[in-house]
Amino acid sequence: MKHPILLFIAFLISASAFAQTEYGPSTGQQNHNLFSDIGRNAGFGIKGGVNFATLRGSDADVLGNFKGLTTFHAGVYTQFSLGNTFSIQPEALYSRKGIERNDSTFRFDYLEVPILAVFNITETVSVHLGPQVGVLMSAKEDDTEVSIEPLNTFAYGLAAGAEARLSIFRLGARYNLGLEDLRKENNEGKKISQDLKHGVFQVYLGVGF
Repeated sequence: MKHPILLFIAFLISASAFAQTEYGPSTGQQNHNLFSDIGRNAGFGIKGGVNFATLRGSDADVLGNFKGLTTFHAGVYTQFSLGNTFSIQPEALYSRKGIERNDSTFRFDYLEVPILAVFNITETVSVHLGPQVGVLMSAKEDDTEVSIEPLNTFAYGLAAGAEARLSIFRLGARYNLGLEDLRKENNEGKKISQDLKHGVFQVYLGVGF
């Protein structure tokens, strides 16, 4: 997973450099000091994109052969400026995770709230890092809803990524590292300790106002 992330971040930086060359101020007008006035970093908007979800952990082998699930996320964000290079960005997202196993698809739908520190490294490229919490809304095996009683319904973890801003559009990539175990009970309702956690790589497009 590391190589796609690095390639995507490199693409964001390249896209930003092209945008600055084509649409930015002339060389004589540019200030190359990183901590100079770096553009707008406040507002709100909508966003959505693709989830490349899987399960990780030392007990993942108990599932046997499985593969990740390509799904989606969507929601809103707002950004509060704390200076020219730093801001805080809370979000509210509907995010679907899961796996495919034994010809069945297991899906877990969450309402998630990341709270991210945003640092602008150029006028149009920023890096994001922060915690996120969430609530499991529903679980399904194929198209059949299953009980969420054996599952941890409170989710928490870390999110990190990079984003390029092109006019009102935002193109980004992010990895969400789940820290809670997926299951808290077995099928008989007995407490268990099982190292099985979500991991999601996201690519998204946003529109800001």
